[in-house]
Amino acid sequence: MDSEAAKSNCPWGQYFDSIRASCPWSGKAFKMNKILFVQTNENCLRTWSNLFPHTKHEAYVYTWPDKSAEWLETMSIGLNDIYPDSEWLWSHPAEGGESTHVGCLIQQDAHQLNTIRESIGYDTEN
Repeated sequence: MDSEAAKSNCPWGQYFDSIRASCPWSGKAFKMNKILFVQTNENCLRTWSNLFPHTKHEAYVYTWPDKSAEWLETMSIGLNDIYPDSEWLWSHPAEGGESTHVGCLIQQDAHQLNTIRESIGYDTEN
């Protein structure tokens, strides 16, 4: 199986394919290895977060399989305050819809993300 097919068949590949309508840039970034998946702990999260702006990754996805949706939401709010140049999103399977298969926090470059959103006419208010 080639690398492209392997990525499409993994849970993350399937996830990014499923959210193409709301997040069209993520699938391409995933296939180009521009998303780093990080399994960390609360003690190391800030270290990883500080490294992000100095990498060529478009996103870090921090997986937290044992954390609740409420914990992830609270963390993303706090991290958005601490790291204004990043946009922190969260997802949890309990939320349904376009949620990820495992709880996670997602760190992206806020300016780059807003530029992409503006270029495709994405409205974050609705």
